[in-house]
Amino acid sequence: MSIRLRLLLSYIAMIIIPVVFSIIMVTLVSFLFRGDIKEIRDIYFPSNEPEETSIKESLMIDTHQQSMLNSEQFLDQSFLKETEHKLNQYDIRLVVRKGKQLIYVPPSLENKGIKDVPPFDFNQEMDAIEEIDHQFVTIKPFNFYFPDKTEGTLFFIQDVSNVTGFVRTFFPIIITLLLIILIATNSLLTYYMSRSIIRPIRKLQTAASLIKEGNLNVEIKAESKDELGQLAKGFEEMRVRLKESIDIQVAYENNRKELIANISHDLKTPITSIKGYVEGIRDGVANSQEKMDRYIQTIYLKSNDLDHMIDQLFLYSKLDLQRLPFQFEWIKFDQYLRDFVEELRFDVEEMKVNIHLTIDESETYAAMVDREQMKRVITNIVDNSLKYNDKEEKVLHFYLSVQNSHIFFKLEDNGPGINEKSIPHIFDQFYRADLARGTEKGGSGLGLSISKRIIEEHQGTIWAENNNGQGITILFTIKKAGEKG
Repeated sequence: MSIRLRLLLSYIAMIIIPVVFSIIMVTLVSFLFRGDIKEIRDIYFPSNEPEETSIKESLMIDTHQQSMLNSEQFLDQSFLKETEHKLNQYDIRLVVRKGKQLIYVPPSLENKGIKDVPPFDFNQEMDAIEEIDHQFVTIKPFNFYFPDKTEGTLFFIQDVSNVTGFVRTFFPIIITLLLIILIATNSLLTYYMSRSIIRPIRKLQTAASLIKEGNLNVEIKAESKDELGQLAKGFEEMRVRLKESIDIQVAYENNRKELIANISHDLKTPITSIKGYVEGIRDGVANSQEKMDRYIQTIYLKSNDLDHMIDQLFLYSKLDLQRLPFQFEWIKFDQYLRDFVEELRFDVEEMKVNIHLTIDESETYAAMVDREQMKRVITNIVDNSLKYNDKEEKVLHFYLSVQNSHIFFKLEDNGPGINEKSIPHIFDQFYRADLARGTEKGGSGLGLSISKRIIEEHQGTIWAENNNGQGITILFTIKKAGEKG
């Protein structure tokens, strides 16, 4: 149940309960002064349909009709006694007034006195209640005229001492109980609302304090499905994302530290070598032209290695900051791969590398590609395969096919493969699988990371698979493009 609905129901209850109690109290007060529940009902809820009358009402109505039709007989004491006797069987006593004088009072009321009987009024609808000799009675008047045009009134008196006495005795208790119930109801509603709202808010406040202090390990549980429950769920999602973000940032910082350590090591090695050969030349160790040429050639190769490392680092930084511009163009990727393989055969001719290319000719291979960057991807993959291949006769097998709406590229080699635990991480930032591929080969660990970033810019994916100790397979997919119009 939502907080809004709970508040609405609480407000409705706080309105309805006092209204109901007020109606009960008004009814009791009215009954106290009227003494007739049926008449109170008729006052507040008048009915337009005829109802069956009771015997008492019938007797009173018949007597009143007689007074209207033949008022003279109500001056006859014997007739009045006979009528009063009939009424008395139903606990009704009759008093008759002519003008301002009571002309008939039953014996049971003669010595008790009747005070403040209602005056003559044809518009009078409500009954009066009186206390006669410590008894509470209702006085129902019916007005008529005597033959001499004198005002006359029939008073039908009924004893309500039991009911009225009960109400008057227990009225303070009832009022007290109603007040207690009203206070208890409002207190319970207030407690329920505060408990269902304030307690979750306090828990969220505690959770916020923990998050502020950097403690992101305490789970925030949503105890309800209302707005506060949704807020708690939002806090929990925020906590999880913050924790993931911090974990990623920590891992990223650790990778950067590792990068700095790796780059420092990899840069120091050729610099140390260059420095050594330069000192050899300066000190006259290279005392022949042949030695001098060999020293200078070595210095040149080491300088190229340094330049390549710096270029790799610079390129990765631009990719990491998303500042490397891509020049996408429509190409036939199968022809692009054929040209790359032919060029590669020429470059590795002296390395005894067998290169094979298999293309599914039944498919088309149109794609939007940055030629230079895609060449960098495939070159990095090939260089990585050849660098760690310790076989005397190296093999590279290229495959090209189509899967669904993507172009599928695969390169298999016959190298030593990679440790299974390293497979999921070789494309991670700054990762080096040295233990699996041999630390003597060096490398900054940026080549495959750069390849992954470039493939992702082409809306593709790249991954690796081991060939059961018979080499490694690098695979990637890029999205196909429509035919050129």
